[in-house]
Amino acid sequence: MQTKVKKVIWITIFSVTGYFSFYYLLIGPAVLPLGFQEARVAGANLAEQITSLSNKSLKNLNDISKHDANQNYDEALALVARALIDNKEANNRAIELSTQLALMAQKIADIRPAKGREIASEAITYEVALVSRLINYNATLHELFDVLRGKFLGNLPSSDDRVEKLLNEVNESTRVINGLNKAFGDALERFDIIYK
Repeated sequence: MQTKVKKVIWITIFSVTGYFSFYYLLIGPAVLPLGFQEARVAGANLAEQITSLSNKSLKNLNDISKHDANQNYDEALALVARALIDNKEANNRAIELSTQLALMAQKIADIRPAKGREIASEAITYEVALVSRLINYNATLHELFDVLRGKFLGNLPSSDDRVEKLLNEVNESTRVINGLNKAFGDALERFDIIYK
């Protein structure tokens, strides 16, 4: 009888040890490295600034269009000049965001459990694609503002087709960027569930 009790005790000890070994080795406690979280917060702040600058650029485009329709070219030119400055600032913020994403990527290996690592990788992939698209978007927007400036100064009198083409590219990029941003946000929501 005592041998059976010892066997049950040893089986229980091995089972519990095996469970905790499995848990800590494969699943592990939820670990979110400090550097990852800091880069994520900085990246979120930069993304917010980029969104604000992009929205301002889109509003400027609308206002420029109104001034163009009313042949108020001086006002349109002033808005183009401001929009070019904002566009350069948005591009700089996108480059800074890519630095924060690199810092996050460096910390992925330290994230536990594995599901958290997987979701973090997915989120970073979306955001890297977004930054790449955003840099192209800013280049197209910059080109559009240059064409509009040339049009208003009289250097490009027949630029309407080019403006329309660039506006279509800006609108398509906006659609893709919004989709990537939503996918990024959705991934982070799933990520945050693990670390609540």
